[in-house]
Amino acid sequence: MKISLRNGFYDVYEFEASHNHILAPGTMSHFLRSQRKVTEAQMANAEVAKSVGISNKATIDMMAKQAGGIENLGCTREDIKNRLYSKRTIQAKEGDTGGVLEYMEKKVSEDVNFFYSIQVDEDDLITNIFWADSKMVSDYAMFGDVICFDTTYRKLNDGRPFGLIVGVNNHKKTVVFGAALLYDETAESFAWLFKTFLKVMSGKHPQTILTDEDAAMAKAIREVLLYTIHRLCVWHMNQNACKHLGGVVKDYKKFNIDFQHCIYDIEEEDEFLSAWNAMLEKYGLHENEWLQRWFEKREHWALVYGRNTFCAQMTTTQRSESMNNELKRYISVKYDMLTFFHHFERLVADKRLEEVRCDFKATQTSPKLKAEASYKHIYSSNIQVVSRASASDPEL
Repeated sequence: MKISLRNGFYDVYEFEASHNHILAPGTMSHFLRSQRKVTEAQMANAEVAKSVGISNKATIDMMAKQAGGIENLGCTREDIKNRLYSKRTIQAKEGDTGGVLEYMEKKVSEDVNFFYSIQVDEDDLITNIFWADSKMVSDYAMFGDVICFDTTYRKLNDGRPFGLIVGVNNHKKTVVFGAALLYDETAESFAWLFKTFLKVMSGKHPQTILTDEDAAMAKAIREVLLYTIHRLCVWHMNQNACKHLGGVVKDYKKFNIDFQHCIYDIEEEDEFLSAWNAMLEKYGLHENEWLQRWFEKREHWALVYGRNTFCAQMTTTQRSESMNNELKRYISVKYDMLTFFHHFERLVADKRLEEVRCDFKATQTSPKLKAEASYKHIYSSNIQVVSRASASDPEL
């Protein structure tokens, strides 16, 4: 059929009544533009799946399975992906600053004690962000004697370091006290973060802070956290030792055993110095600059110098390693800032659900000794021995 517009009217000037092309069978109907449509229900399902970290491919596969096949979806994979991309592009046009402010104000409306602080530059672009909700503040009031701060977690696609301030609760589980997205890892950015953190936590200084080896961070801690003991995280130290010495020492496994002995097992300072020098001699590492630098900071990491410092066992429980592994399940470097915030909420919600589960177990169940069965066996065996002895000897 051919149509032309004449004098404001459409005029059909050629019409072919019979089909002049092969008809598409039902299995191909979802490729026809006239039959392709992404429904609002499909979009809603895709958005919910995306909010909990399910990939687009897995989401479409699930919807196809529910519909009895991809041909019954009523659209193609590309149609759904394009709709999702278009919707997120519109959201992104709001800009980082406007979008983040809107998100933070929404959180304030849901939690009146939600706190956030944003630094912007002269172009109104976000530099540093810190936020903490009311649960984080109350948790810090109870469990904030020791904190661990690390910026080596996953970063966003614009290279921003993401830092978590965490501790341990009464169940020895990780609890989040606050989070920050920083512009860079300079002393100025860290000082702003620590000052903001103290402000929201009513000026309470932690007794101990555990961090990675970072000169800028150490400087900020000395300037802001005046009443806090700074210890270096042993897990990060071991990770760096593997990077710097793995290709230098011939038998790194044996070296690591001696290295861990120096870190954990020594009680006296003189013994530590002797063991350290013996290790250097044994593996020919007297001239190694990395070990020399760490030896100069030995009072910040060797347990022989920190026996009287309360660390809530966070130096030996590899708290940072566990958080690193958990963050990989929730956060991707591909996320924009708003998407990052939503997925970070999932991480916090799961950590709090774990806390509720531990509370339930502590209040609704009775603890059992692991050796209870063996004690019963010993006790019953003694009774049998006494019974047999009394039967054979009337005086017993």
